[in-house]
Order: sequence, then structure tokens, then C-alpha cells
Amino acid sequence: MKFILATIALLGLGLVSADKYANFFTDENCNEDGSIGFNMDNPGCFAWAGAKSVYIPNNPIDWNQYYCLVQSHNTKECDCQNDGYEFQATGFCHKLDGNAQSYRFVGGGCDPNNC
Repeated sequence: MKFILATIALLGLGLVSADKYANFFTDENCNEDGSIGFNMDNPGCFAWAGAKSVYIPNNPIDWNQYYCLVQSHNTKECDCQNDGYEFQATGFCHKLDGNAQSYRFVGGGCDPNNC
């Protein structure tokens, strides 16, 4: 009986595993030249010029959590926000304009643009 309960518990953990790593791409359909995964819970700045799309993973644990993808066009240091894209992690490809030089993810909604 303990073995069966342990097996059920392990299977349950596998079903609710979360993917919080977004990938950037050079095409508009999330297919070409994918980046490494960027953790959406890490608010650090990263430079990845030329991205035309980003794949936002499906995260069933935080399905109602809002995120903001902050985009800075003129700097690689995320010192201001030219554009903010607010989303929930439900598994989709989002088209980007390709003008950003740097990005960062923040939890919650987006602040107003300030560049």
C-alpha cells in the first residue's frame, strides 16, 4: 500500500512540473535560431538584439500569475522601458518588433513606458 501511494505521489509531481523558461527566436513564428531559456522569475537584464518572437511556456502552477516582458530599445542595460508586454504563461508564441536591445521579465503587470 505504501508503494502505491508513493508511486501516485511521484506521478502527481511529474504532472504539475512547471516550465518558467522563455525562448527568443529570430523569426516571427518561434522556429528559427532559438535562444537559451530565460527564467521568467529572474528580473535580471539580458541583451538579445534582433529577436522577432518569444515563446512563453505553459506554466500550469502559475496559470493566473501575470508577467511583464520589459523591452529597452536604445540600451543593452534595461535602464528604461520602451515597451512592456503583459501576459500569463499559457504556452504561446508572441511576435516582437525586433527593435529591442535588451529585455527583462518582472512579475505582475507592466509599468508605464519611461524612455
